[in-house]
Amino acid sequence: MPAQRATPLPSPERRGRTEISDRVITKIACGAAMEVPEVRDARPRGLPWTRASGGAVHGGQAALRLNVRVGYPSPLHAVARRLREHVTRRVAAHTGLDVTRLDITMTDLDGDLP
Repeated sequence: MPAQRATPLPSPERRGRTEISDRVITKIACGAAMEVPEVRDARPRGLPWTRASGGAVHGGQAALRLNVRVGYPSPLHAVARRLREHVTRRVAAHTGLDVTRLDITMTDLDGDLP
C-alpha cells in the first residue's frame, strides 16, 4: 500500500477557536487557590453574607474574584500576595489568558495551621 499523504491543515483563521467560559475560569482559579498552603477553601459560591467567586473572560483577558478561607494564624498580606501570584500564573498556564484583575476576599480564618 503506498504511503498516504497527510492532508494539509487549513489556515488558523479557518480552523475555529477555543472559548473558555466564565464558569470554567472560576473553577480553574479556585483550584489554583487551593494549591497555596495557607488556603483552606476557595469558594466558587459565596456565603450568605459574601459574593460568590467568579470570573469574566473578555478576549484574551480574564478578571477574577475569589472568596477564600485561610488558616489561622497566617500573615494575610503575604498570603494574598502569594495567592495573587500563584493564581495568575496557573490560570495563564492552563488557559493562555492574561489575568488583568484578581480581587481576593478572605471570608474566614480556620483553626491552626499544621
